[in-house]
Amino acid sequence: MNKITTDQRPKDRLDLLRAQRTFYGRAKRLQTGFLFMALALPWISFFWGPDASRIRPSLAFIGVVLLLVEIGVATRLQRNWVKTAARIQEQFDTEVLRLPWHSLVTGAKVDPEVIRSVTRKPMTDKEREDLDNWYEVCVGSIPLELGRLVCQRTNINYDMRVRNTYSAGLLWIAVLLVVTLFGYGLYDGLNIPALLLNVLVPFTPLAAFVLREHRKQADTVESLTSLKGEVEKLWAKALANPSSPELTQDSRNLQDAIYRNRTTNPLVYDWVYQVVRKDNEDASRHAAETLVAEAKKSLIKSAGGQ
Repeated sequence: MNKITTDQRPKDRLDLLRAQRTFYGRAKRLQTGFLFMALALPWISFFWGPDASRIRPSLAFIGVVLLLVEIGVATRLQRNWVKTAARIQEQFDTEVLRLPWHSLVTGAKVDPEVIRSVTRKPMTDKEREDLDNWYEVCVGSIPLELGRLVCQRTNINYDMRVRNTYSAGLLWIAVLLVVTLFGYGLYDGLNIPALLLNVLVPFTPLAAFVLREHRKQADTVESLTSLKGEVEKLWAKALANPSSPELTQDSRNLQDAIYRNRTTNPLVYDWVYQVVRKDNEDASRHAAETLVAEAKKSLIKSAGGQ
């Protein structure tokens, strides 16, 4: 009924996914580096600071500088890599889902030289296994207008589930870490000024990161929930009239919203995806198969009515 499942498998399409992952990976590694340094500061201060008074002011200064560098330099570089990754993913989606490129929203496509520069090495078997059948095979058994919506819904729901898990876990980790540090400090007999200098000040970059990330993830989930509501409306419209000429434009408008979210969404670490991957892929497969079955019933009913 459509060529989504075959169009997503050629090497040049898989290279787009490889390139997308590379640029997202760069942004995540940069973020990880700052997170590691922010995590290290309170522990260094806590275990060595009380016995070495000269190190405490230095650690406090490093913490402030680290925060300023992250906000002033690293965040901008990270955002550029994220936008590049989002444009590459948009190219994959528009080609596989047969949607026109909307340059007014996305700008120009990423230069092929850029994509080649990060996909020059041969694809490994592990990469192919991860990237093959990016969209569920079952979507190929219904008309393009319907299969396309199933794929778009999968993009939105998968991302939303991952971010819900990460946001909750991030907050719990932060609370546990703060309680542990302060509890151990009080147990060790540190007074309030020592607690503030040895724990609170060096911990500021990590606290700022956690609170900022939690807020961003929560805002993103809220935005994705709204998108989910829109795709469900479009799905009902598509089932009522699968041949409607408006469906392609509706999907293009929805894709614009998906792209905008990708360029502004906060990053999620790869290990989070790996932890929830099995359950999320099973849920996505089940949801796609359910929607495809629903579409087939609607198409049969529509054909019978004619």
